[in-house]
Amino acid sequence: MTKIKTGFRPLFDKMVGMSLIPISQEEVELLIFMLRSDIIFDGTGQQYIPMLEALDKVIPLELTDEISQELVDQDTQRQEQDRQMQIRTVFLTAMKESMLQELKVRYGI
Repeated sequence: MTKIKTGFRPLFDKMVGMSLIPISQEEVELLIFMLRSDIIFDGTGQQYIPMLEALDKVIPLELTDEISQELVDQDTQRQEQDRQMQIRTVFLTAMKESMLQELKVRYGI
């Protein structure tokens, strides 16, 4: 429970772009746990768990005569940026869906 209390605020800051520190695998696991346990987004977030679980890990290219270290670094950085954007997209989509559900319940929209 302590991880959830202390981990949510920094994770939320990363998700909305307030922090430029990359989202760690531990934070992704915390997010999945919070969605699965209905700690955030009351039931609407559970449908997004498979998307987070399916995210690819960053796998660096192997060095060969044709692939330089610079290309490996560029590809790894690109993969990491793509992964970060995918995590943010899933989180913000779940948040939007939760907000729309709440509006529907409160105001019958």
